[in-house]
Amino acid sequence: MNALLFAAVLLGQVAPSQAPPETVFHNARVFTADGQRPWVEAFAVAGGRIAAVGASREMLALAGPKTRLVDLGGAFASPGFGDSHLHFMSGSLTLNAATLDGLTKLEDIQSRIAAYAKANPHATWITGRGWNYGAFPGNLPHRRWLDEVTPDRPAFMEGYDGHTGWANSRALALAGITRDTRDPANGVIVRDAQGEATGALKEAAQGLVRRLVPKPTEDDKYRALRAGLDLAASYGLTFAHNAGFDVADLPVYERVMREGGLKIRFYNALPFRADPDEATLARYKDLRAKYTDPLFRFGAIKALEDGVVESKTAWMLEPYAGGGGTGIPNYTPEELARGVAAFDREGFQIFIHAIGDRAIRTTLDAYENAAKANGTSGRRHRIEHIEAPQLADIARFKPLGVIASTQALFASPDENTLGAYASALGPDRAARAMAFRAIDDSGAVQAFGSDWPVFSMEVLKGIYCAVTRQTPEGAPSGGWQPQSRISAEAALRHFTADGAWAGFSEKDFGRIAPGLLADFVVLSRDITKGPPRDILSTRVLLTVLGGQETYRAKDFTAGATPGAKN
Repeated sequence: MNALLFAAVLLGQVAPSQAPPETVFHNARVFTADGQRPWVEAFAVAGGRIAAVGASREMLALAGPKTRLVDLGGAFASPGFGDSHLHFMSGSLTLNAATLDGLTKLEDIQSRIAAYAKANPHATWITGRGWNYGAFPGNLPHRRWLDEVTPDRPAFMEGYDGHTGWANSRALALAGITRDTRDPANGVIVRDAQGEATGALKEAAQGLVRRLVPKPTEDDKYRALRAGLDLAASYGLTFAHNAGFDVADLPVYERVMREGGLKIRFYNALPFRADPDEATLARYKDLRAKYTDPLFRFGAIKALEDGVVESKTAWMLEPYAGGGGTGIPNYTPEELARGVAAFDREGFQIFIHAIGDRAIRTTLDAYENAAKANGTSGRRHRIEHIEAPQLADIARFKPLGVIASTQALFASPDENTLGAYASALGPDRAARAMAFRAIDDSGAVQAFGSDWPVFSMEVLKGIYCAVTRQTPEGAPSGGWQPQSRISAEAALRHFTADGAWAGFSEKDFGRIAPGLLADFVVLSRDITKGPPRDILSTRVLLTVLGGQETYRAKDFTAGATPGAKN
């Protein structure tokens, strides 16, 4: 080991190594997300891990005759991005369906569906997702608008949030839904003044139609997963948390892993049960024990405690503005507490979807109860979304060790947010919606995700939204609820180091630090400087996982130069 490398090891700036690094990336502005040394100019990679970080001259001095020297030309580098809450297979499958994301007018939604139906004449069902509530009169879709563009085949369109479906008349007829059909548990068949089903199906009522939609084959899933991985890598993602993993998809993931095609690292959460039996617990523990590699792991449980604000199914302490009750809990407080205690006792981390303030409070109570009942700590249980919390409950996260798993793009003030969402909450509750700043100020760990396919998994768009609370067009002036804006650096931490912590991976990745896996992304500009609007035009140039490129922009030419001599 040369003298400089030995000295650097003693200083804690490099991981011990007997040989020069394989690659040195230099001449960059590097955000490491590491508290000890948050900004450097260069880093060295050996054996798929970060070997050293520091100034360019320091790292170049470590190079041997075979070391690749990659001049990043002043570009910006960061730890690989993480998405702490998504549904990867579901999102991947939507790439082959009618995509309605971002459409704000009914006629545009209809045109997109009609085009998809025309392009797929042999499809027995017309399916898609992504519509938002604000595009429809009254904030809910009606079967007649779908009938107009899909009169010959059954059609089912999932809302952008996954909590409300939209069926045409043929689909309702096939499902046997009439004016006499009773609402299922935890679901609502929306009806008109005459009692007829409108085609809008809330929460569990979607299952009445969804069960009839043809299921994708394993080959369909395989192709979709490969496409989703390519897309994720192009956005700079290197890790993700699957918030509700369907074990039926496991063979497809395994197939891609055998081929060496898994371009991001997955931490998977299995479905919650209020009263898990021994067989369920044994199966879950077996999966946790079998899959321990940083590339693909199990270790969490996912529960859904309430619905969403737009359809007024999120569970609130007070009634919705304009009427509509207080929402629909999926578990009573007693059921939730029992299930949380059972999984906590077995050492599982728990993710709970809780959007309304009552759901958030009930979930915090369940976590507090489990810690006391089981004498446990350090489980890093999480609340997912946390859209409309009471400020007093935000203060409970840090003392309880609960992670706030939030979604940056949820704060995008589009027509849906300013219309259906904010109007349902009313001004007081809307003022504390997606309270990113208050969560940070409380000292709680906050991890950012997208909930893909609910929103795009484009991290740069999420960072822009967290910083500005504006649409890409810059509206509204000054931002929606600007008191909740955070800095770009804070948002970067939530998409990197904090996300890794939220999945018990901080010793493997999430920072550019000696000894950690060489997972990083190179961007076209420093997003922590300059006007926030520049974030939107920033491009991902290179994504690297374990020292191996998973994505390179076609015009990014940074490469190797001959190595330096010791």
